[in-house]
Amino acid sequence: MVVIGIDSKRIKEKGLTLLEALVSTAIVGIGFVAVFQMVNYSVQSIDVSGERTKTNYLVSLVAEDLIGDRFTKKGKKNVYEYLADETKSKTHALKIDCTKKTGNPYKATDIAIDNKLEKWAHRLAPKEKDKSSGRVKCRGTKDIKQLTVYEICKDNVKVDGKNRTNCHYHNEDVFDRIYVGRMEVNLNNGTKKKFIYFQIH
Repeated sequence: MVVIGIDSKRIKEKGLTLLEALVSTAIVGIGFVAVFQMVNYSVQSIDVSGERTKTNYLVSLVAEDLIGDRFTKKGKKNVYEYLADETKSKTHALKIDCTKKTGNPYKATDIAIDNKLEKWAHRLAPKEKDKSSGRVKCRGTKDIKQLTVYEICKDNVKVDGKNRTNCHYHNEDVFDRIYVGRMEVNLNNGTKKKFIYFQIH
């Protein structure tokens, strides 16, 4: 029996089956999962970039503070000599890890380097309650911030026909002694590292 009339035009029309609808939904879902993963990766990349920017600023701050106050005294020694001695005795002049908490950066002291060390520790250490919310986030035990100051000199140099021992203090001028600072900051549990070397003296 052939149907003739208005409904006869719908014989050739095809609709979506349930299977086709499920397949198209799956394809769209996979696309959304990929987009969400890209958004998550972008957020992480922005976070890492922000941490690097803050780290660059803080590392430069330490270097500029140290160069600017290089002639202030700690006892009878200049600041860079004191920090070089600290490096010799402890392998570092300042070391901050994720267990160090921020304190009051402005202690009442007349010694400039003590104030600077406290200021740097306050800037680089995590906050008291949340390690991930400090100025530079701590994401693991390998996130270490460390300042070392090296004394570089050459022994037994001839000056005006006389041999001089430069690497030891005597009651005479010391020649060719150079002090170099090295500031290191590890990020993302040590996977990202920032170094800066700078001449102090």
